[in-house]
Amino acid sequence: MEHVLSKLISKADRDRVMAPIETAATLPSQAYNNEDWFNLEKERIFRRRWMGVQFGCRVSNIGDVLPFEFLGIPLVAIRGGDSTLRVFHNICPYDGCPVALKEECGLESITVLYHGWRYSLEGQLISAPYWNGNSDCTVDDMPDIEVDLVEVRSAERFGILLINLDGNAVDVDDWLRPWRRTVGEYFAIGELAPAIDSQGQPLIEERTVSANWKTYQENASINVLHEAFTHALYGKSMEVPRVDESGKPMFSNHIEGALIAFSHDRTDSDGTYDAINLPMAGHDPTKKPAVGFFSTIYPNINVPLLDAMVKVNLAIPLSSGRTKLLHLRFYRPEAIASEQFQLEEQALQSLFDVIHGEDQVAIEAVHRARMSPVCRQHFYAPFWDTLHHYFNQMVMLDLEQDVVKETESMNGHNG
Repeated sequence: MEHVLSKLISKADRDRVMAPIETAATLPSQAYNNEDWFNLEKERIFRRRWMGVQFGCRVSNIGDVLPFEFLGIPLVAIRGGDSTLRVFHNICPYDGCPVALKEECGLESITVLYHGWRYSLEGQLISAPYWNGNSDCTVDDMPDIEVDLVEVRSAERFGILLINLDGNAVDVDDWLRPWRRTVGEYFAIGELAPAIDSQGQPLIEERTVSANWKTYQENASINVLHEAFTHALYGKSMEVPRVDESGKPMFSNHIEGALIAFSHDRTDSDGTYDAINLPMAGHDPTKKPAVGFFSTIYPNINVPLLDAMVKVNLAIPLSSGRTKLLHLRFYRPEAIASEQFQLEEQALQSLFDVIHGEDQVAIEAVHRARMSPVCRQHFYAPFWDTLHHYFNQMVMLDLEQDVVKETESMNGHNG
């Protein structure tokens, strides 16, 4: 192991993480509460991977502008004149002032507060009044310097705004392909629209949990066993825990690339969930999809899919002990247009308020417990924890990428 990583985890602990599930151990406690570990994740996971950072519906029309931060970096999302959603570093090259200070709608250009530089919706400098003393100074009057905004590699897929800070991640559609293929067999994900309130505003929920991002992700869509014990809804169900009378699983794991998910046959889990009286989110709006999913798209997106609804959760790391969460449900357009939509959506929100609250108690308790000297590495239940095991190994492999590159370089040189 390289020096940087070896200071954070011993080789023995690392080997336990990468062992087969029957003998493996989880990531060590410092992976959840150590800022040096978190800083390494920022460099080797969050900057290098595709990350979900916002929802496109917040910047839905030409000229809409949304400043936000990711990993402490000021960014701005702008819907251009060609309707493309782009992300830029929210920094004017001349004076360092943010180009956009607040969310705005329907702009034709963007003027920087500090010195009046004006930018197009595509991030190109239009004018720099008085930069050379003349009020009508334009780009043509300026020397050969970089004056345009610095663009961040980004993509908009399934209503999610995705960014890749270092610009070197795999093609976004290749990254999403396992998830799209697996859930797309049952759900019409390309036809769904974000939930809106009675005023037409997107129903985005934002909250913060006092826990590491991995602790949230471990709970959200890959921890199957906790359902029956943490949640009152599942505790009342005869179908949870998800095993039949003989102890066989009533769920299936799906692992491929960034996809980490489990599915449940709706004939097995029909009594667990209250009916959503809206057109279904499957390929036939009149029929309930045969399968439901709890899915994670590594690293920071998780997506439950059930009957009429697809819910997208973004886990945005803030520090080793704080995570911002953005939630938004998606439905068929005809469901959103129906008279009963607001009532159904409000009922679902009330349900999820309870579920989120129950989860938050558990997640934050686990995070605090990981400060204990007896909380080091834990074991897995092979019956239940295949997804958790894979998730932790993905984290470990990402942190080791520089080691792999260095080894490959040395091998190539020696060859």
